[in-house]
Amino acid sequence: MKKFSLILALFSLTGTVSFAQKAYEGKIRYKKTDQPAIAIEYDYPVPVVENALRAQMADLRLKYSVNKGFITYTNSVIPAITRSNLDYTFRTVPSAKAGKEKTTLYMIMEGGNNIAGDAVVLAANGKSFLEGLTANVKKSNTIFQIKKQEDLLVTEEKKLNTLKGEYEALDLKMKQNLEEQNKQSKIIASQKSLLDDLKNN
Repeated sequence: MKKFSLILALFSLTGTVSFAQKAYEGKIRYKKTDQPAIAIEYDYPVPVVENALRAQMADLRLKYSVNKGFITYTNSVIPAITRSNLDYTFRTVPSAKAGKEKTTLYMIMEGGNNIAGDAVVLAANGKSFLEGLTANVKKSNTIFQIKKQEDLLVTEEKKLNTLKGEYEALDLKMKQNLEEQNKQSKIIASQKSLLDDLKNN
């Protein structure tokens, strides 16, 4: 089936400024050309955003492939956008602003001539879909933070156990040392006694 770009076919685009968690029209380099896309910036790192996206699409029982950083769901239906089968291609682009990680998620929609709905409607629905993903991104971030905290806790517990082990080893060594000191003191006392006896004879 011949592919063509659906969204923004009626628009002439220049640079568009995004607002937090608000989707907008943009472009991204794909298949060696600048493709029109719907984009949104999230205040979270790439792994968090990609995890949220995959979880959302998994709920729709959609399968994906990855090629050169692009995540593609071929011949798929996202009811919130359209009931027609489309190829959805996503790309996450990291950015850092004021010391905080951010991620821009781009979505390209491609399909055949039998698409239900025009480009303007599909673009609007695409924006709503990406904006609706914000809640999942926040949940994904919480999961990542929990996992990070759990890993940190495990690391700190291991460190404590190591210190306890070292203390027990030192404690045992100190006890052994005290025993050796006592033995040596008895030997010295015995040798002194012999020396005193020799001197007194």
